[in-house]
Amino acid sequence: MDINNIGGNLSRHLNETRSSDEAGKSQADTKPVSKEGYSDKVSIGQYSGKDNEELFAKVELDKLNQTSFDKLRTMKAKIAEYEEAIKNSPEAAAETEIGKMLNNPGVWEDIADKITR
Repeated sequence: MDINNIGGNLSRHLNETRSSDEAGKSQADTKPVSKEGYSDKVSIGQYSGKDNEELFAKVELDKLNQTSFDKLRTMKAKIAEYEEAIKNSPEAAAETEIGKMLNNPGVWEDIADKITR
């Protein structure tokens, strides 16, 4: 290879290579990528990120709802236990978990603090 012809060889090779940017083609002209083929383009239209985010949000909401309903069921059971015990005697009601909370001065202080804020 002659050193004087390097510029000519480079320009000929550059002209022969195809550009990977085929922006001139329309979407209809492009073929879908098969499982065997590869493409250097990224199609944002086929990205299901929005669907994945919605699914994730629904799953997280379901988890929070389940947790909230579990807490609600637990509290309803405690209240039912307290109401049943108070029908029998005030002393039995004081022994339930709700009864203990009602007789605890620390609980009343927390309630007062939350009211005054």
